[in-house]
Amino acid sequence: MQVATVIGNATATVKHASLDGWRLLVLQPLDINDKPYEFPVLAIDNLGAGKGDKVFFTSDGKYVGALVGRDDCPIRFAVQGMIDG
Repeated sequence: MQVATVIGNATATVKHASLDGWRLLVLQPLDINDKPYEFPVLAIDNLGAGKGDKVFFTSDGKYVGALVGRDDCPIRFAVQGMIDG
């Protein structure tokens, strides 16, 4: 698990069938001092996080596959929770 800030969302006119109905967020991973770390990533979200929210996310492909109900989902990251404050 990593911590990130939501910096936006992604809209796709054509996307993989496993992503139908899922929100796509652009996340900026943060280091231990809450500073931007590495490059932004694309993640699916079922919690309703919005721009500016702090979240924790996973890169576990099996979790993502279980979440969407398919093993062929091309997304690697998924939001797992929102952080208050």
